[in-house]
Amino acid sequence: MKIALIHSLYRPYRRGGAEVAVETIAAGLQALGHRVIIITVGYQPALEEIAGVKVYRIKPFNLFNFLDINKQPIAKRFFWHIIDMFNDIQAWRIYKVLKQERPDFLWGHNLKGLGYYVPCLAKILKIKYVQTIHDMQYLHPSGLLADYQRLGLGARLYGFFCRRLLASPGLVIFPSKFMKRIYDSNGFFPRSREAVLGNPIALPPPLPPRTDGRTTISCLYLGQVEMYKGVMDLIEAFKELRGAVTLNVVGEGSALESAEIMAKDDERIKFWGRLDREGLEQNIWPSIDLLINPSQVSESFGLVVLEAFAHGLPAVACDIGALPELVVDGQTGWLVPPADKEALRSKLQEIIDGRLISEEMKERCLARARDFEVGHYLERVLKLI
Repeated sequence: MKIALIHSLYRPYRRGGAEVAVETIAAGLQALGHRVIIITVGYQPALEEIAGVKVYRIKPFNLFNFLDINKQPIAKRFFWHIIDMFNDIQAWRIYKVLKQERPDFLWGHNLKGLGYYVPCLAKILKIKYVQTIHDMQYLHPSGLLADYQRLGLGARLYGFFCRRLLASPGLVIFPSKFMKRIYDSNGFFPRSREAVLGNPIALPPPLPPRTDGRTTISCLYLGQVEMYKGVMDLIEAFKELRGAVTLNVVGEGSALESAEIMAKDDERIKFWGRLDREGLEQNIWPSIDLLINPSQVSESFGLVVLEAFAHGLPAVACDIGALPELVVDGQTGWLVPPADKEALRSKLQEIIDGRLISEEMKERCLARARDFEVGHYLERVLKLI
């Protein structure tokens, strides 16, 4: 089949797990022999080929490019979001691509920067449409549930228009039961078939057994370095830990400088900046024992946790959002209350002192990761379609 994926960002641009998931899906579809087209945002209109995938880049018709949204003031973003939702020119550009390519089905992911008329375009062109929900961006422009809950009426008005524009695609895929409950409770997709399928991963080759005999426990924080991700609480808690333990912080974000200042007196904490997949496989995963996800906001899935599982690594995660659907306390890791620095510190100290990371736990993590292998995921999706 010819399958078109539409998503705000595609390599080399990446911000979070949604981009990783879309890249994984594209590669997985290719491996199954399907022809794959990507429609995404670009600084200039372009058609290029990346790893055998045809990529159409659409330059947004708006106040500024979506790729630069994090650099813009809030007031300017407000008007940008209004134009983005009701963007006839953007819709026309995408319409021309779809009419030329005529895919067997169109698989929508995040549509911000591309306009929310995409489901309507698929209907006009009589193309099957599937929608995957990655975060809360159809409830609040930030994509964060906490922002939606705090702003009340304004966020509900935004959600009302998104609900009407997205309508009821033939199939809607949620990465977690938590996400499905949130959207269902807000009246989205009333006539759609719905499925809960966690985001897929490409399983990495097994890590070689360690022969260095080291006893230090090496911890990893991997993700955006932002306040709401809990990274500052993690550093504060880590600085109070006793014993042979290190912390690797991989990622970038607005809180990076503050985090580095907070950690400057502790030589056990190392900042790596942003690393691509190759850099992670070479420099990070082989030396890590434990992933820490201290997010203070509700995560829609937790792809980083799943990537740790795929390397046989348990996780300490906050008991919030979809993370408890992945981390089974005492089996594939440990859960702690969100935004509770003392509880996080106490649990980490318990793990260090008790040497609680066992070979049985590592095997359970690997088994859990295999449930999300991209081949199995695509088999289920294509069967549903």
